[in-house]
Amino acid sequence: MLLIKKEKEPEFLSKFKKEHPGKGYGSEEFSQFRIPLNDFLRKEQKGLCAYCCTRIKEKESHNEHIEPQHPGMYASRRSLDYYNIVASCNHAKTCGSRKGNAYDKDRFVSPLDENCEEVFTYYADGKMGGNSYTIELLNLNDYELKSARKAVYRALQGLDKQTISCIYLDEGAEEYQPFLNVIKWYFHTL
Repeated sequence: MLLIKKEKEPEFLSKFKKEHPGKGYGSEEFSQFRIPLNDFLRKEQKGLCAYCCTRIKEKESHNEHIEPQHPGMYASRRSLDYYNIVASCNHAKTCGSRKGNAYDKDRFVSPLDENCEEVFTYYADGKMGGNSYTIELLNLNDYELKSARKAVYRALQGLDKQTISCIYLDEGAEEYQPFLNVIKWYFHTL
């Protein structure tokens, strides 16, 4: 997981909320803004899923509500809260699709939490360690994710910090390297 630094709420979202008080994300009125919001979020996240850090494109992602829209009997009041929405991959077995409406605020590590990167560890076999509630809820140790992280880990072995920094850690890039979470963790362990 990488820390997502939210930008200023997009103007179209602010305008919609002013013009349609009481309307939520699931409303017919908001439906035309879902794709522009996803475009904005993916750009903000530099092309990576908020949870697993795989590369995401428009058709491979959705707007994920960290606090679910329907966590219980009542709809969340945060369905259009920009600081509650991130872009997540559409993998059926992992991340936002897997999380659904399950969520325990006190146990879940959000990619918006300042210390989220420090909570997780990545091992040579591709396994992710750290907050077990979040890992299990999002199924972040899914076989495919472990295999991809293992490949990234192997590609980094033998490289020095300067090489890793030049090749993989360009903070100014339009898009981040997939699994930047593993790269950053490995870099800091050298």
